[in-house]
Amino acid sequence: MPDPAIGRALALVAVLAILPAGAQTMYKWVDEKGVTHFSESPPPDAKTEKKATKVTPKVVPPSGGGSYDPNAWKGKEAEARKRSVDKGQQERAEAKDSAQRAEMCNRARSRLSFLQNTHVIYRDNPDGSRSYLEDKQREAEIARARQVADESCR
Repeated sequence: MPDPAIGRALALVAVLAILPAGAQTMYKWVDEKGVTHFSESPPPDAKTEKKATKVTPKVVPPSGGGSYDPNAWKGKEAEARKRSVDKGQQERAEAKDSAQRAEMCNRARSRLSFLQNTHVIYRDNPDGSRSYLEDKQREAEIARARQVADESCR
């Protein structure tokens, strides 16, 4: 059985090996053009190397007023999916309504065209006989068809 002290020593060495990677020294300098640079290595130019300052980067938690929630994206993604589905359903419903309105408009215009362009208009009676529309009746049918077409084709 390994000695517990050796296990603790190995864990300490592993932690110490990781720490320098997270807390590296950064250099900040301004070149002759006035541009500010940040780098992990000092500036290549010997003139600006003297002007370079060492900067220790700070890790700042996200500002949200509260603690950081690593699973917050799941809720936001679910909301976005729901909005996308709702929007798709709404667009399909609007497309269906639009198609129905267009069909009604076409029927109303066709009916109006038929009434205006046919000279003799009749209706079949249940007993098989025909009753012909007089001019007044025909004008009333045309006016009614025009009103339906106007309402349907808005």
